[in-house]
Amino acid sequence: MILTSLNETRAIEVKTSSGIERGIVFLEKTFVADKLYNTLDAAIVASRKALDSGVAILIAPDGEQFCLWVSVKSPRIGKTVQSVKSA
Repeated sequence: MILTSLNETRAIEVKTSSGIERGIVFLEKTFVADKLYNTLDAAIVASRKALDSGVAILIAPDGEQFCLWVSVKSPRIGKTVQSVKSA
């Protein structure tokens, strides 16, 4: 799914095996930021493999780039933060 902004998400911190990561909650699913891409087309192409394997993906603008957000199962959610800051 492609979002035009993160306004309808809730920013959180997520504890994963990689440590504390920037996350969001959207439609009751938790996502962590993955990679930034210079164009929307590049982000869409990159998301195809994850989508084919059944992983939920969000793409949202992040400054002049586009961030790929990947769903995580059973996250340990830390504090809710006021806003998602660009990586």
